[in-house]
Amino acid sequence: MERAPTIPELVRMRMTGDVAGLCRASRSEDHDVAVHAMQLLGGCEGRPEAVEALLDCLRRRDERIGMRWQAASSLGRLRERRAVPELLRLLNEADGRDMRAQLYKPACDALIAIGGPEAVRGLVGLCGELAAGRGHWTVRVLDALARLRPPEAVAPLLVALWEYLPERAERVVRTLGAIGDPRAASALLVLAHSPASDVPLRRAAVASLHALPEADWPPGHQWPSAAQLLQVPQRDPDPETARLATALLARTEDGRDHLWNTLRAASGAPSHAVAAVCAHIAEEPGRYAVPDPGERRALLRHHLRESPVPSVRRAAARALFAYAGAAAGEALLEALGDAPLSDTVADLVARLPEPPLRQLLDLVTGTSRAVAQRQGAARALGAVGQAAAVPALLAVLADEEAPAALRTDAVDALGALRHPEAAAPLAALARDGERPGTPRARAVRALGLIGAPETLPVVLACADSPHEAVRARAVAALGGFPVARAAQALRGLVTPDADPDLARAALRALGRIGAPALPALVELADAAGEDVAAELVAALAARPEAEALAALGRLAASRPAERAAADALSARSTPDCAAPLASFLHSDVHPFTREAAVRGLLRIGTDEAHEHVLAHCLASTHLYGWHVEALDVIAARRHPPAGA
Repeated sequence: MERAPTIPELVRMRMTGDVAGLCRASRSEDHDVAVHAMQLLGGCEGRPEAVEALLDCLRRRDERIGMRWQAASSLGRLRERRAVPELLRLLNEADGRDMRAQLYKPACDALIAIGGPEAVRGLVGLCGELAAGRGHWTVRVLDALARLRPPEAVAPLLVALWEYLPERAERVVRTLGAIGDPRAASALLVLAHSPASDVPLRRAAVASLHALPEADWPPGHQWPSAAQLLQVPQRDPDPETARLATALLARTEDGRDHLWNTLRAASGAPSHAVAAVCAHIAEEPGRYAVPDPGERRALLRHHLRESPVPSVRRAAARALFAYAGAAAGEALLEALGDAPLSDTVADLVARLPEPPLRQLLDLVTGTSRAVAQRQGAARALGAVGQAAAVPALLAVLADEEAPAALRTDAVDALGALRHPEAAAPLAALARDGERPGTPRARAVRALGLIGAPETLPVVLACADSPHEAVRARAVAALGGFPVARAAQALRGLVTPDADPDLARAALRALGRIGAPALPALVELADAAGEDVAAELVAALAARPEAEALAALGRLAASRPAERAAADALSARSTPDCAAPLASFLHSDVHPFTREAAVRGLLRIGTDEAHEHVLAHCLASTHLYGWHVEALDVIAARRHPPAGA
């Protein structure tokens, strides 16, 4: 009896183009050898003998499942149209049902890859059996139809849909949505409208309608109209269904009129339905444009001021900003005092075409104003980004009578403005040990944003603070000082007995410092613990220097960091990464790590990189799919097809 070839021998056959040898190996009595040979045959394009060997295996009903599975998969990779009848026969055959179930996926995947009229006709022909088919088979067939999107499947799928109701209609509905044919719209509208549909089915129906091209909207459903049928799902208890129905209604004038009516009669609709209308107006304000928008702007202002639900008020603020532009300024300034949405409104005010700087300054310094409104004004001033706001914010910071929350927001705003004038007073606050920890911590954060060199000693001192919040903010803030002194201080915080959260924060800060942090990062590469490995790799991966690359290479030998290092080097994929990536291929590492290394070497694409991959494949005792893909790439490089 002929000896079965080894994996290295199979790899050499693939590399030398010995298709005949692979065909012989595909008939080996050694199951693993036969499967690996068929894997490799799947990359032998333009070789009829490879196709014949795979078809022969697929046809043999007495063959083991693993071999037929691989034959189907490889024929799909080759996009071999002659395999279509056999693949369809596999889905249709009545014997060995338990065994056949394992072959549904590769058969359907191959039909998707091959495509063409014959594959489509065969899958469409199976629609009549969907209602009687077993769940696994049905899922695979419907998924294949969803991927191929054949219009001729719509009619039989609609027939199957009614037979499937109510238990398993959702997947048929999703398939109809993927095909995107307007002929399915009437059935989908009825399902979306019907109270007999459960929540997932209604949501799937509306999502499938949403997938229809807008050019085909509204569908030719005469009565009731699409806009009328969608009014029910627009008020559906499920927020996602309501959101999608809102977007559909917005496609037509009748639908948009209904949406405005939803805002006019909001007490009769779920709050999330009202919020969905406002959110869509904010997303696409141009759809709602009318010659005289005054009444509609007033409606949005009403919800911003009067709605009892914060999510509705927040959505109304965004809608008013998008729909009214500068005309929304007064209402938004008033809404700064609405604590649950003050942050949102402050951001909107700052984004107005002409931010109301004078009004914001008056609000933040106006002691008669509500504290919440003054806080919102401070946040808006920070987001506006104009230096003219600095004196007013510093005045609030210096006012010992001002509420603590307002002074804290002033600190944040000064940090956002990054103005050097604010550095000294913020440093004074940060070093004042008599102050509560929270405002000091926020001051330290602001100092890190400003990055004034003279405040570095203050931030360094805060990094040793007994107050946890101050210490944590100081560690992060040191990343705003791109100097060696800050880097060394952060390096000292990454020790085996350090708090892991603090050590990770220190490494993230080192990553932000840039080049001055490189010596510290390189030093840590030889002493990093498992808790901080990912952060250390990320910081080194961001550096272009050769020292950083060498440090990543050393981390390859560290079990806690090996996967992160492999991913980082693979993403970098420069020629100098070849040797470090190759080190993963000769180590006792997880296959996922080796896969990342192989993919990185293939992206490098040099002869040296390919040699590393080939040597790894020759030494392997099992060929994963990514091994086979790699060999295909190298073979195509060494023996390009004729005419390529």
